[in-house]
Order: sequence, then C-alpha cells, then structure tokens
Amino acid sequence: MEVAGKTTINPILFYTGKTAGYLTWMVWWRTTRVIVGNNQMRYNHQIARVFLAAGLIFIIISLINLGKSVRLGLPSDQTTFKSHGIYKISRNPMYVGLHLLTLSSMIFSLNWIIILMGVYSFVIYHFIIIGEENFLRNRFGEAYLDYQSKVRRYL
Repeated sequence: MEVAGKTTINPILFYTGKTAGYLTWMVWWRTTRVIVGNNQMRYNHQIARVFLAAGLIFIIISLINLGKSVRLGLPSDQTTFKSHGIYKISRNPMYVGLHLLTLSSMIFSLNWIIILMGVYSFVIYHFIIIGEENFLRNRFGEAYLDYQSKVRRYL
C-alpha cells in the first residue's frame, strides 16, 4: 500500500500546513501539567477537551471507513470511491477531525503563535481539499459530482 501520494498543492505549502497543524497539537502534551489559575481558563480547557474528543471521534471513524485507502496526498494506484458511514455526513470527516484537534489546541493554549499556526493550517487544508475534490471529480466523474451535490464539504 502506498502511504504518501502526490500533493494537491505546492509541496512546501502542503507539508508546512500539515506540520503547523500537528505542532499545535503538541500543546496538549506539553501543557497537561499546567495548573489552571482562574475560572475562565478552566472554562476554556473544558471547551477545548470537548473539541479534542469530537476530533478524535471523527478521525477514528474516518480511518475505519477509509480502511486501506488512507494516505498522505493523492493515490497513484487505483482506489474505490468511499461514500458510506461518516462520509454520508461530511465529504471530509478526517479533515473535520484534524481541524477540531487544532481548534482544541488553540482554545486550550490561547497562545497567539499556536493560533496563527492553527489558522495557517486551516487555510492550507482548505486548498488541499479543493485539490482533492478536483482529483476525485476527474477520477470518479458523475458519481462524485452526485455525491458532492448531496453531502457538504465539512459539516
């Protein structure tokens, strides 16, 4: 199975956008021992935990539904069109999950560097998704166009 495929946008943007998102998640591992001093921070951390849990659920269900079709970038080998399970709710549930994890880190930290990296990641992922949609339209034609008309890009 191919793990990495062709990028849908400039490779530098592709990998820096993904890395920025991943780096924001390190907030959770680096700050789990932070002592929360005020009620507002406790409230922010509770909200962040809800987004974290929702993101993990989206990612896990997406991985299960995609099976061996999961890869970084576009596949060069033959694939099958997946529109079952959580893909009936969102065309990009994996990205929804990744965005929720990033948003969770942004809320949890309230650090402007983390927030900027998260926003950069969101923007780059959006362009990645547009590239993937073009690929899917070309590969699956009418079946994908029909799916696209019925299921929203995110939620």
